[in-house]
Amino acid sequence: MTKVLLVDDNPADLDHMDKILSGAGYSTLTQPDGIHILDYIGEHKPDVIMLDLVMPTYNGIEILREVKREYPHIPVIMCSGAGLEQVVALALRVGAAGYVVKPYQKDELIDSVRKVET
Repeated sequence: MTKVLLVDDNPADLDHMDKILSGAGYSTLTQPDGIHILDYIGEHKPDVIMLDLVMPTYNGIEILREVKREYPHIPVIMCSGAGLEQVVALALRVGAAGYVVKPYQKDELIDSVRKVET
């Protein structure tokens, strides 16, 4: 079973993603921020990461860079609100495997994970 780590500071978005992906048969892990995320990844070994682009403390681009440096084999899908196309383009250049736009649509969320499963 594919294990997906969901990282988002918005509890409602985190819960929404969790319900959709769990309901589709994925094993999910959730984190409300990027603090200590590298240790968490090392301990829980997710197969895919879904990462919010805009969070306090560490933004998604900073976290993406760290994750790709330490765990280059784990695909990271960025999650963003509409209107952040330039930041999404930067995330793709930095190494994101894809992105989804909030508000999340069930099929789009599931398809984004299916595309990067190894």
